[in-house]
Amino acid sequence: MSRKIFYCIGFLLLFVSNCYSQSILTNKYNDLEFGDIFIGYSENIDHTDARAAKFSFSHRKFFMSDLLISFNLPQNLTNGIDNLQINFYENHGAWSYRDRTTGRRVFNPNVPVELRNIFFYFPVYIWLGGAIDTHNGLSPGAYSGTITLTIEYL
Repeated sequence: MSRKIFYCIGFLLLFVSNCYSQSILTNKYNDLEFGDIFIGYSENIDHTDARAAKFSFSHRKFFMSDLLISFNLPQNLTNGIDNLQINFYENHGAWSYRDRTTGRRVFNPNVPVELRNIFFYFPVYIWLGGAIDTHNGLSPGAYSGTITLTIEYL
């Protein structure tokens, strides 16, 4: 008896909220993507994994600003009528001033995080991982969900 394979991807949508006339510049590099998973197995993507969602932003409000970063995370990935639970644990989110795996500051993506005294035009990188656990009742196919990121001036 062979196991079926399905493909799983999370989409990262970006929403930027400006309370001031200054803007926030953003770049999305990739979505959270689990790839091909055998049904009956689990998959965990850490923020250091190349399949984690990744983007950067910088603000244009003169000199330094405090920013609030928050995610609206799905509870399930869907494929038609099938649902696959997705979890985001306290070590799945990270941010840094540099695009490196070392020196990242880990945060819980389920809770908004405040970034204090961020210099203008200085890039900030954010990564997001996740975890899924498949079960035998799932249909094979592409499962997807929407992740919304909000960046606000404090």
